[in-house]
Amino acid sequence: MNRLLSQLNRRLDKRGEPVWLQRATSGTNVRAEVPAIVRALTAEQLIGNITQQSLFIIISPTHLFDRKQWPGGVTPTVQTFGIIDPTDPRFPRTSDAIFVRGPQRTLTNVKPVFDRGECIRIELSCTG
Repeated sequence: MNRLLSQLNRRLDKRGEPVWLQRATSGTNVRAEVPAIVRALTAEQLIGNITQQSLFIIISPTHLFDRKQWPGGVTPTVQTFGIIDPTDPRFPRTSDAIFVRGPQRTLTNVKPVFDRGECIRIELSCTG
């Protein structure tokens, strides 16, 4: 496992707060609870249509992909040790919902971050 991914996993296990990702599949909603680092956007990030209710979230691909119910029966075509394909169906999508600190929020940006070809974290932005 990548060193940076291992560090993130340890930090999330100690200090992460729970968030729930939700995806609608075949008329049902599939949910996965994962630990996350949740931060309000900084003044430099608050531009354009981004509001004070916007949040920046970091989750680990390890925690998300270990959830057997996620993403609702869709599995990647090739199973590998690390996540190396940015089109992997297990990544969150902007059409998914996220529940952070209670209310449902809208995902506005999903950015998988790779190191040496392996996904080491998933950065999310949400509003609501």
